[in-house]
Amino acid sequence: MKNLAVFDTGPGIVGLYQEHRDFLNYYIDDKFEYYGLYKRDAVNERIEYIKKFFKKDKKVYVMDFDAINYFKDFKNAEFGEKSLKNKLAHRKILCLSSKLTLEEKTLDNFTKSYVKYFNAPLLINACNDTIADEIIKKICDEYFQDFDFNGYDLIFLASSGLHLKKDFFKKYFKGIEIFSNTDALLEDYKYKKENYIRDYFYVTNSKRGFYSRSEKYLREKGVLKDKEILNVSKLKKKKVLNKWD
Repeated sequence: MKNLAVFDTGPGIVGLYQEHRDFLNYYIDDKFEYYGLYKRDAVNERIEYIKKFFKKDKKVYVMDFDAINYFKDFKNAEFGEKSLKNKLAHRKILCLSSKLTLEEKTLDNFTKSYVKYFNAPLLINACNDTIADEIIKKICDEYFQDFDFNGYDLIFLASSGLHLKKDFFKKYFKGIEIFSNTDALLEDYKYKKENYIRDYFYVTNSKRGFYSRSEKYLREKGVLKDKEILNVSKLKKKKVLNKWD
């Protein structure tokens, strides 16, 4: 049994793998990527089903920001709470998020600072697909053409997918600090490395869809060599919850 599991719904999960290759179990619910498209009750029901795969792990790092309101009272769940509270204090924040995060004002769990939520589904999808920066810029130009950034001193990326394009956002929003939920998790990351064979990624839907995007990103960052691949397997159960189909 491994000590630590990592949970997400898309390729943004490799933002942790990029920094810490500690022989972890990575669980990706890409069958319903991403949870921000759905209502809370449906998300909770889905997580209830999927968590059985990693229930034996002593701790789970939650990288899908829309899953936090399910896990926030779990003693074995980590999502960068300490770092979030420290970083977001006394700031004026623009939060780029999903519709669900906007509706629930999830960031308000961690700060009393002013937060403006901005629903950015196309941007999240584009970042998850590791689309070229030129296309990301066109989406941002369309989104923010009439937006007044005056007074904002932090832009929070409430999606692990958005974190994959953090370098782009730092250039695009020049002069405003960029911080993500992945950054918070990485700052709070603690793990005693044990003697296991390798990191392993488990998906609920498409192995090809997950690793084609993830490996592309990791090769661009120099984490994987040209022909090196991730260890990806599909979670197998006789009955799959598919009521959202």
